[in-house]
Formats: sequence, C-alpha cells, structure tokens
Amino acid sequence: MPAINEDTVLIRQALAYAIEVYRELSEENGAPSLGTQNQMVDFILADPELRTAAHWARLVESDEATTAPRRRLPCDAAYRRIRAYLQSIMGQPVFTRPGQEPPDRR
Repeated sequence: MPAINEDTVLIRQALAYAIEVYRELSEENGAPSLGTQNQMVDFILADPELRTAAHWARLVESDEATTAPRRRLPCDAAYRRIRAYLQSIMGQPVFTRPGQEPPDRR
C-alpha cells in the first residue's frame, strides 16, 4: 500500500531523487514514465531511511535550468536500494545497443 504523506516538499525531493537515479541508470536525459515515478516515490516515502536520502534534492534546484554540472547522488546504502528497486520495475528495452544481447521475449 502506498505511503500517505502530505509533505509536498518531501514528495518533490523524492521525485527529484527518483528522476536522478533513473537518469544515471538509463543514461537518458529525461524522466521515467509516470507509473514508474509514482512507484519510486511511494517506495522512497515508505521508508524513513530512504526519505532521509531524498533530502539530497534540497541541494539542487530541480526547477531551474543551469549549465553547471549535475550534483551526483551519494553512493550509499539508500542509493543502492533505490537503484535496485528501479531496476526491478523498469521495463526491458525495446531496442538493443550494439553488442548487447536481445531480451528473451517468450
């Protein structure tokens, strides 16, 4: 069951964290689908340790465009848990990269 949380600042921070993990994992400059975003935010909000990790987003202005390099996420236990969760819910790629085996489509 999703965590119920009315703290809009924390929700925004969790979303920014989720998007940044997705960018690192997918190597794309975009956000995951809304369903994936919602699942990740719920996952983060459901755990106090992960909620604390989401405070990383207060260090970055996610609403402002900038030419400065992105601030990297800390590679800690919370990051590894969130990244593993994202990998478990991400869909298989439709197209493969050169040298990559195609996914098993049985």
